Amino acid sequence: MLQSKFMQEQSITYAEMKDKTGLTVLYVPQQDGGATLQAVGDSAAPIEATFSKSRIDEAHILYMEVTELLRSRAKMGEDPASIRETVEKLSALFRGEEVSFPPPPMAPRAPSGEFIPNPGKEIVIDVDGVKYQRLPVRTRLITMQDTDIQPLLDDYVKPYIKSDDTLYISEKALTITQGRVVDMSTLKPSWLAHLFAKNVGNNYGSNDFKGFGHGTAIAMQAFIDEAGYPRIIFAALVSAITRPFGIRGLFYRICGLRAKSIDCPMSFLILEYAHSVKLAPNDPSGAARKIKEKLGVSDVVILDANYRGAFSLGKSSNAISESFIGKLFRDNPLGQSDEMTPFCIVRRV
Repeated sequence: MLQSKFMQEQSITYAEMKDKTGLTVLYVPQQDGGATLQAVGDSAAPIEATFSKSRIDEAHILYMEVTELLRSRAKMGEDPASIRETVEKLSALFRGEEVSFPPPPMAPRAPSGEFIPNPGKEIVIDVDGVKYQRLPVRTRLITMQDTDIQPLLDDYVKPYIKSDDTLYISEKALTITQGRVVDMSTLKPSWLAHLFAKNVGNNYGSNDFKGFGHGTAIAMQAFIDEAGYPRIIFAALVSAITRPFGIRGLFYRICGLRAKSIDCPMSFLILEYAHSVKLAPNDPSGAARKIKEKLGVSDVVILDANYRGAFSLGKSSNAISESFIGKLFRDNPLGQSDEMTPFCIVRRV
């Protein structure tokens, strides 16, 4: 639970998981506008990362990632020594040091026909009176060494999918295999990125916070780079004019779905991507058509889903409507973190 608003830059002490992890997290603002984050144990030296004012977004991101990591690892029953080692590596990553992470723990892949939904999600869902099975396919960690998505589909999807099934692919998986992931340090936010990011409503710093979205200057700079300065300035002007009349959403509509799909950070709990920005995949519709042809299935959709809803970035055909996609994936059954279910077979019951 967040205890104060970061925009006020107050000190925060997070000790909810201390009894299970041995760590207390301290967020300490500095007089120069920067901040220091510490993970403090009872005996060992504190784990520390310090950020200048220009990198304050990274301080906020690291705080959220460390606290989420403590919650998730404690829930899994991981021992405090291993948790501390992971927090040390995560902090080193944000300090700009070269770090490697072991593969995250994962259950064996379920046999064909025995798909296990992610926690709290249903396999069978009703859409406009018709029932569909949503069969999430769990995979190993997809890394930047995977430069082609097809071998992953051959290994994890092909044994189970039927010709009249539809395959939904997380755009994150396609993005990674296209090499469209960059480190945060490579992006240098402009004054315009800082200005626009301040106006993104994501409940940042409150208990209703769900994710940073484009509410950091880093993510907004990637957004600007994707949409282009002329389009984003035009979109901002239109949004400013129409918002007083209750018209919302035009900013993202004008900038386009590709820009909207940018995420920073890419993941809180898949540590290889904890300091990464995910860009939009290239030619998602072309990729969907190619995958459909190789797998011989009914249709393929490149899916962008989160807690706010779901939409396609690309489709192998126009047979599936955006309205249907939004209803089918309204509860984001593939997850947004370490579930590692980037593919979903959808089968009419």
